Amino acid sequence: MFVKSAASASILLALANFASASPVLARREVEARAVANKFLLTPAPPASGDGANLGLTSQDNFIWTHDDEGIQANLTLQASKNFRLLSAPNFQDVVESVDCSTEDITIKFGSASSLQAAQAAWKWVNQAAANTLIYVADDEACAGDKGRQPFSVESITYDTTANTALMAATKAQWRDFAEDASIHISGIPAAGNTARDISKDVSIDISHDFSQPIYSTTVSGVNLAVACSKCTTQGKLNADITLSLSNGFEASLTTSNNLGATVEVSVSAGGSISSPISTSIPIATVPLAGFSIAGVVDIGPQLNIVADATISGFSASATATVGATASLPDGSGFTLGQSANINPTIQASGLGISGSVSASAHVAPVITLQLAATFLGEGLVGGLALQAPVLSANFAGAASTGGVNTCGNGNAEVSVEVDVGAELDAFGGFGGATDQPNKITVFNKSTTLWKACLVV
Repeated sequence: MFVKSAASASILLALANFASASPVLARREVEARAVANKFLLTPAPPASGDGANLGLTSQDNFIWTHDDEGIQANLTLQASKNFRLLSAPNFQDVVESVDCSTEDITIKFGSASSLQAAQAAWKWVNQAAANTLIYVADDEACAGDKGRQPFSVESITYDTTANTALMAATKAQWRDFAEDASIHISGIPAAGNTARDISKDVSIDISHDFSQPIYSTTVSGVNLAVACSKCTTQGKLNADITLSLSNGFEASLTTSNNLGATVEVSVSAGGSISSPISTSIPIATVPLAGFSIAGVVDIGPQLNIVADATISGFSASATATVGATASLPDGSGFTLGQSANINPTIQASGLGISGSVSASAHVAPVITLQLAATFLGEGLVGGLALQAPVLSANFAGAASTGGVNTCGNGNAEVSVEVDVGAELDAFGGFGGATDQPNKITVFNKSTTLWKACLVV
């Protein structure tokens, strides 16, 4: 029954294409599988502030965006003991110039009163040798191509004649001074809403036509070929992601626009085997579009599809066509690492066969979307895995006229029963690209797609 097994694997492959979408995978092109884009997010101004805030803080927010892709990343950072934060845009309106041409940083204020205010606000830095200021620059002259660069400031001297503050500074890494941090990746808020107050999900349109040959091989004399003659996905996945030094990889997903797939698969087989065959079939490894923020976060998604199959009692010379439509109800939502009450719909859309076949098989395809990330030097990972632990099917030519399990009275008929099970697992936490931390089942459904007699 590899005819049914290959068909089931193809159905699950289609399910994976819609159920395994990611917030950072928008506009993925299946044809360009060898190379995936990586979008570089750039600094955005603070969501609020008057441009004259000289105060030192132990916690601050930093925002990056990619306007073309509609992606926003909001970093919340809690400084370690003996560190304070000072973001350059917070007091840019009282500054005349900033000079980073030497290792030290010279800030020239627009007035004597502004310099005096800075001396009062920053006196903590010189009060103890252990006190360290983190000055975060986001102009090209100081930050370079990174777009935003932290500096470790050990002391500050002031020149009241020139209205300047000289910071004894060295470049720093974000992790050097972070006690805790999290970064929230979402859609850019609608115009008029502040980035820290209101956010919306990233909207990912997964509509795509991936009709194409997907598998061809010869195993122990058995010739097998599978083509996706009509295979499409449709709908949208709305999502956001939070990466945290405390909690690892977290994400929530919600479906819309009848998220789902239609799959019609044509399978040709010829040959016979006398003993069972067990094999693991790598179907595809697809790098997907990711994004990065220099020195902060890097996410490189990848889709892996493997089918573990056992085929026994195979004797066939046939071409079979099987089809199914699968979808999730609009508004279906789930969070990585948590189960959800979701009832996927799987419906037959077509069935046909020419030739004769006798076969039985077990196949377990596993389609995994892996979102491996590095956040401030820590490895985090999240994703989805669609699998079918038990897939079974039987195709049998009717050569007998008796018995309840035969098709009927003809000898040019094939009885066919095709069963499919769909299980969606989600995972997220700390780990590397091949790990699946905190894995939990989101939904599990099995059904008989066909139980019929076909004339061949």
